[in-house]
Amino acid sequence: ACADDHFDVKSDAAGNQTLWQNIDSNSQLSDFASILKRTKVMKEENDRNAQLTVAQLLNQPQSFTMWAPLNGTFNVQHWSELLDRADALRKTGTPAALQEARDIDFLVWNQFASNHIARFNHEGVAGVQEFKLMNGKNTKYGNGVFNSVAEEGTAINASNGSLHLLKGASPFSYNIYDYLSHNAQFSDINAYIKDPTIDIRKFNEQASVAGAMNEYGKMVYIDSVYQHSNSLLDASHAQIRNEDSTYVALIPRNAAWKEALEKVGKIFNYGTRYRYDWDGANFSKDYRLDATTHNNKSMTLADSLRERNVRLNIVSNLFFAPYRIKGYESMDSAALIHHVQYADSLISTAGTTFYNTAAKGATKQNVNLNPTLAGLTPYRASNGYVFELENYKFDPSYIWVKKIDFRPAAAPSVYTLGSNNTTDANGTTVNLTEANYNRERAELDANGDTLRTADGKPIMLGVSGSVTENAYQSYVMKSTRQNMTVDFRLDDVLSAAYQIELVLVPTKINLNDGGEDEKVVFNAEVFDDNKNNIPFTVAGAKTDRITIDQKQGQFDPNKVNHIVLGDYITFPKCYYGLPSDRKSFPMLRLTVPRIGPRNENCQQLNIVQVILKPYRGN
Repeated sequence: ACADDHFDVKSDAAGNQTLWQNIDSNSQLSDFASILKRTKVMKEENDRNAQLTVAQLLNQPQSFTMWAPLNGTFNVQHWSELLDRADALRKTGTPAALQEARDIDFLVWNQFASNHIARFNHEGVAGVQEFKLMNGKNTKYGNGVFNSVAEEGTAINASNGSLHLLKGASPFSYNIYDYLSHNAQFSDINAYIKDPTIDIRKFNEQASVAGAMNEYGKMVYIDSVYQHSNSLLDASHAQIRNEDSTYVALIPRNAAWKEALEKVGKIFNYGTRYRYDWDGANFSKDYRLDATTHNNKSMTLADSLRERNVRLNIVSNLFFAPYRIKGYESMDSAALIHHVQYADSLISTAGTTFYNTAAKGATKQNVNLNPTLAGLTPYRASNGYVFELENYKFDPSYIWVKKIDFRPAAAPSVYTLGSNNTTDANGTTVNLTEANYNRERAELDANGDTLRTADGKPIMLGVSGSVTENAYQSYVMKSTRQNMTVDFRLDDVLSAAYQIELVLVPTKINLNDGGEDEKVVFNAEVFDDNKNNIPFTVAGAKTDRITIDQKQGQFDPNKVNHIVLGDYITFPKCYYGLPSDRKSFPMLRLTVPRIGPRNENCQQLNIVQVILKPYRGN
């Protein structure tokens, strides 16, 4: 290391020498100079045309600001050995070795050389300023400190910029994308994200600058442009390579990744076969998933589909953009991290909501730490923060098992699979207007005064409660001598537990439809794609059928009814994520008995919504 009195720094006001000439002639920068002479200036990670060295760049008339670490203040051996390895690999001449050599060249350029250079001369800028280095990193300089490293002496003017001497190397800050490769604890998830079939670099001929044909008749490009794509990261909508973005990432370490695959895999449990191609009465075709895959004979097609969808859903929901947070612009780093740790919910860049299972659901701000993030200190990346998850504590039922809302009136022919003994196969859509909506209201006497009960309460007429979009689908019994059945499709359910809630209205809600003497009664059942019963759970016991009977107080003729069928229902296999041309689904069947002892006067069901809610044990 150099003491302050060891090296006398002089500023050449005239700046007759280039930056490189100043560095090369300075004995205290010989280590740094030895690296710059061998480091290529690379436009991108896979730049095959890089020839210019950093030393040559700094000798050009372009303008730069350079921060150079003094001898003995950085590990020159590390960088020299990397460059030696790249040279040795190039001598072998194999495509794999040449690619590895380019990777090393880029690493030295990106993490070391360009981490000390900024375009343009920033000399004379007052105070602490933030600007971009040549590797795209944003950093701060001012008051004698560059990127947290102290300067030695004063700046040296050069003909093409200014030179600052440092008491150490500028620390390289990984962006989130590169940190996945750097951190060995992420090797499993990184191997999946960076798989060559997923992480693709493609030559862009249109954007490249063509040169001349070589002796083999192939075009040699002066400037080759490659485009990078990653199907997983594209699905996340997070640009984690972008230095000008800010993200918070929740990345599972290797042990947590295995735990995540197991936990999330339970809700993507695919069956060995599915029936599909609904013809109005039945599924007409079979989709088999019990065959083994071409690449792995120990894995069935169902296993493969499960693995793909599990990994896709985990990886595409690792990232969170602070811009979604109200008041983010005024938050410092500590406030942002605190919000992430204590928020009652976070929305990933893919739009998935992660709920804090410790949040109490109160209207005021939550004060309970998210148990998934307890004890974790995030790594500060160049474009955000990375929480390294040692365990995967997320409950999939709070993330991927989402509320599904079916509204038959919105698309009668889609949601109504079929019916039997109805006046209209898909039911009749009823739109409530001021003319026909029998809203709840006080009964008035001839003078327009409110009629009241003996204890002074107003006597109410009509139907209380709100109707979503003021519309419902009405299914009317055609013959009172037969049962009426109506089947509804339940799309995109996971192999998980749900509560099924029916929203029904009494017939008298429509002033044009009567229904004053109605006594609603019906049975509810759920069938899979093979028309096998899927049982409900009620008080810990299984039952195939739920009966709703107004005479038992299970339907109120004076309000909009929200009826939960049993406690919950568990779908044994997943219907979400099947190929679009293999659409399959379970169905909900509602049966109104024929008029008789079990049915005094129910000839109509009026369905507003069929809602599936994730069941989380409460």
